[in-house]
Amino acid sequence: MIPYYDMNEIHKPLKDEFMSEVKDLLDTANFVFGTDKFEEEFAEYTGAKYCVGVNSGTSALTLAQFACDVRPGNKVKTVSHTFTATVTSIKHLGATHEFVDIDEKTYCMNPDLLDVDYNVKVILPVHMYGNACDMPSILNKKSANTTVIEDCSQAHGTRINGQHVGTFGKAGTFSFYPGKGIGAFGDAGCIITDDEGLAKELKEQRSWKENDVGFNFRMANINARFLSLKLKYYPEVLKAKREIAKYYNEHLDYCYVNPGVEHSYHIYPILHRDRNNLIRRCGDELQLKKHYDKPVHHNPAFHFTSKTCTYCSAEEFTDFNLPITDKISNLQVSVPIYPGLNKEEVVDILQKHWSGNGVSNSIL
Repeated sequence: MIPYYDMNEIHKPLKDEFMSEVKDLLDTANFVFGTDKFEEEFAEYTGAKYCVGVNSGTSALTLAQFACDVRPGNKVKTVSHTFTATVTSIKHLGATHEFVDIDEKTYCMNPDLLDVDYNVKVILPVHMYGNACDMPSILNKKSANTTVIEDCSQAHGTRINGQHVGTFGKAGTFSFYPGKGIGAFGDAGCIITDDEGLAKELKEQRSWKENDVGFNFRMANINARFLSLKLKYYPEVLKAKREIAKYYNEHLDYCYVNPGVEHSYHIYPILHRDRNNLIRRCGDELQLKKHYDKPVHHNPAFHFTSKTCTYCSAEEFTDFNLPITDKISNLQVSVPIYPGLNKEEVVDILQKHWSGNGVSNSIL
């Protein structure tokens, strides 16, 4: 069976180099407070002035919002079509999330539906699947007292007219979970910014503080070493994924990309009317996944108000006007996309099982 993601194959060429880094760490016992090299490299890669490493993408989201003064009573505009960490970070800070529906083609925040009033502290767009949000339009919607923080967890290498995502707003957050484009040796993340004062605040707050309340969000040195190694080879990985995506675009559903966007294809999404049966029919030959079949607004963990921590009623819970989010969450299928993949075989299997028992289940 073709796996959805083959981490063993991806890491084989790096094994000797990485073991050399591990040996050096063991010989020097240098396990923490040594992430500067990777931070400088990733800042250069993205074109940002500063990069602050942390221990996960969730920590990056939480710390970035905290450093931008998100507190109880504030409102944060984001999307429901995302991994739960995006909204978890808002709830941990006691703020209130307000959802904006997504664009039907890009699966990212629809700026035409974004309304920003004086009480909106942060706009938190998510660059979904490796595609890019329409950042110029989103920035045009912000008010004078609103900060834009970009969730780039799935968008390593994604650019808009040559500019890396995460550098349009005040800050950009990244996850380096092992399955991401640039994956760590476990959990890790970072925040990029051009704001010197914010970078200083992020570095101070990511560690315990002697006379203040801080966090324990530091990135481990072993992850910084591993990420430096992965970053060195990432342009080759990105090139291979884009070549596979080009083939998929010719033979499967076309993955829409806005003009000027360089998609990084963290995920290659297709749509199918009978998704669950397609996944079942391909089961022994091809592993497919769903991202995400339960949007955040259908997750019971988020059915409470930030001020009272009381659960909403069933009526309140279902009263969300997010028709495109609901539609895509019921149709989306993720197809494998990684270096070394037999893309022709993937397409052959999908085409063989596409319609099932003669029933038309065409892509929408």
